[in-house]
Amino acid sequence: MTMQFPAPSETFASNDVRELTRLGVRISVHGLLPEHRSADRLIRERRLEPVSISHNGIRATARGVARALAQRRLLAEAIGWLLRSSAGRLVELVRSLVLLPRAFDILAEIGQSRPQVVHIYWGHYPAIVGFLVQRALPEVATSISLAAYDLEMAFGGTRAVARNSQVIRTLGRVNVPGVAALTGVPPEQIEVIHDGVDIAFLEGVAAGRRKVARRVVTAGRLIESKGVDDVLAAFATLGSRWPDASLVILGDGPERERLRAQAARLGIEDRVSFPGHVSQERVIEELAAAEVFLLLSRKSSERLPNVVKEGMACRAVCITTPTPGIDELVVDGETGLIVPMHAPEAAAQAIDDVFAGRVPAGMADGAREHVVRNFDMAHTSREYLRVWRAAADRHAAARRAAAPVRGARAT
Repeated sequence: MTMQFPAPSETFASNDVRELTRLGVRISVHGLLPEHRSADRLIRERRLEPVSISHNGIRATARGVARALAQRRLLAEAIGWLLRSSAGRLVELVRSLVLLPRAFDILAEIGQSRPQVVHIYWGHYPAIVGFLVQRALPEVATSISLAAYDLEMAFGGTRAVARNSQVIRTLGRVNVPGVAALTGVPPEQIEVIHDGVDIAFLEGVAAGRRKVARRVVTAGRLIESKGVDDVLAAFATLGSRWPDASLVILGDGPERERLRAQAARLGIEDRVSFPGHVSQERVIEELAAAEVFLLLSRKSSERLPNVVKEGMACRAVCITTPTPGIDELVVDGETGLIVPMHAPEAAAQAIDDVFAGRVPAGMADGAREHVVRNFDMAHTSREYLRVWRAAADRHAAARRAAAPVRGARAT
């Protein structure tokens, strides 16, 4: 269960689904929102053709209304739950009620297919589906993933759904205390499964690509909190010492024109390119050509960014900021460099150190080995399967143990 799939900003979700499908898992994905306008292209680019995907829309909502009215007791329970859990949060309540028909539509689809596990990929509004499944399909095990955004949002219904789930997963150790506080579940019961990167695909695309001398790459949605303005400021200070340096800014967003204007003011527009939103193959090609990958995010929900993992796997020296949990991915001075936020001069010094050869010679190779060993999705997907299979088995055993013995007489 997710909000929208596939979506441009969620390559990690696509990676998980594609790898699980490759491992032989029969998987379907249901989105609470309508289909993204680029869905067909993203399905081709991310090789998701075998996956069953459903979206919201006028027909789905109409079906959901009819199905909800046919299950009035469950509908009353769901509305009561939302009123209690979202008390005092009017916007959240209204959005939840608007999405409720689609949740009933998804419940009907799940009821027809009867999967072993329903996984709530985002622990906020998709938890509405989790609530319905736990009430109407108690034989199905539920699993919920809670990321930094879920912790910040603290959706009112998350706690109840998480506490009734057989698996609670988060993507890094840094999130465990927050997940425990939000859900009331003991930390030792929370599974840490990192978002993985597709190492096999990455190596296939990057094979034979050569580094471009003094090439810097950054990537991400062009929004203020991503700190691309600091990237431009840092790069501009390198001009006198490294006049042949170049910067590629991958991604699109509302800050694009402002950032272009900043590059012009800094006098570096002829050495900076803005390709916009590009395919995953193009991202990997650019990372494989980069000497430095630079991510100066100021975003509080930035946790173990996948693009940093990809840069490290492509043997680019990664320079990034101390976002929460970054030490699980980057060991400062060994597998990358961590510089303060809002400090483009520190980032410029770090880039200068890389170009001048003042960083350990094996940093890029060590970074790649670290990612292959700990963040290869071929491993992380198997971790999903391990915990889901164990949870489904435990859930089935518990239901059998709780079931009355056939033929037994009450005393």
